Amino acid sequence: MLFALSGFLLSVVGSYFSPNIHIFLVSRILQGAFICVAQIVGQATVADIFQPNERGRATAFFYAFYFMGSLVGPTVGGQLSYRFGWRSTFIVVEILAIVLFILYVLFVPETHQYIIVCKYHKTGTTLLEYDLLVKPKLQNPCSTLAYLKETTILPYVFVLAIGYMSMNVAQVFISTKLSKAPYDYKPDLIGIIYLPISIAKFLGSIIGGILSDYAAVRYTTTSRIDEKRVVPALLFSILTPIGLVIYGWSFQYGMNVSLPVMGLILCAFGQTATRPGIYSFYTIKYQQYSANVIAANNFVQLLLTSIMLTSTPIIVESIGSGLYFTTMAVGNILATIVPAMIISRKTRLSSNTTEHMPSQSTPLISTDAKQYDK
Repeated sequence: MLFALSGFLLSVVGSYFSPNIHIFLVSRILQGAFICVAQIVGQATVADIFQPNERGRATAFFYAFYFMGSLVGPTVGGQLSYRFGWRSTFIVVEILAIVLFILYVLFVPETHQYIIVCKYHKTGTTLLEYDLLVKPKLQNPCSTLAYLKETTILPYVFVLAIGYMSMNVAQVFISTKLSKAPYDYKPDLIGIIYLPISIAKFLGSIIGGILSDYAAVRYTTTSRIDEKRVVPALLFSILTPIGLVIYGWSFQYGMNVSLPVMGLILCAFGQTATRPGIYSFYTIKYQQYSANVIAANNFVQLLLTSIMLTSTPIIVESIGSGLYFTTMAVGNILATIVPAMIISRKTRLSSNTTEHMPSQSTPLISTDAKQYDK
């Protein structure tokens, strides 16, 4: 984490002093790479600290404050860019990053299980896991992608990846669209429009996490199907395509700005409410390898997002925003259908198995007292 935060600080400086677009893009790429470390470590820590029926809430709060960045960022950044130029935003980011770095050094000391256990062993205290530990070594970073072959998580990876891509493409596209006719909004006003969208993200994360834990507690008492904790997430994911359709066709016909904003609010709420349940499901299925699974999932969603962000202006120019975002909505629906069918099938199989099992109220050994009267 210290290495990642240090790299982030340097990359922000590089963005501020970049003399041309090429250096600027490289610096921005490094910023994204370094900050992803904190995201993966944070989510993996949730799996280590919290019980399975509490991970939905923990993940929800993690992502709620993660999405708070889009509440503060566009609002403050829009005002700064409008009044002092775009470089001023990196000054604020650098100051905040330095404060975060200092707080991390002071209050979150770096620990490593292997080092701590070996230190205890040298002092004569041998912990139970000493014989099970293996000295850590650098591994091929691409090895995490092997988890994408696991059919247990692959359907849910597509749900999150397509939904995340749709939300981010719509969020970036709205600033471009509002800066042109018939809207012609200034950067400061566009930043304010992001406020209700960010609030929807925050509330979506909290509500999705609470319902995920509720489903986990309720269904684990009646069945042992881990996927049932994902049911609220799949229900919320229906809001994403509905919002995309409203969003795309509102811009297509140049309607009042409140309509596309409402569509994006629905899309953002549905997508952020989907995430806590699925991420907590990952940590239950792959407790020891949760960081690898989450990294593989995030790789897919970020790769897909970067590809679609690059191609969106060209596609919208060709077919229009209405058809483009409707196509995205169809992709979200298809991605949701597959895990829904898997959960439904597992539920039916579990019900059939339960029906064919002998009732526990029927004694397996006769307790009739007459058999002992001989």
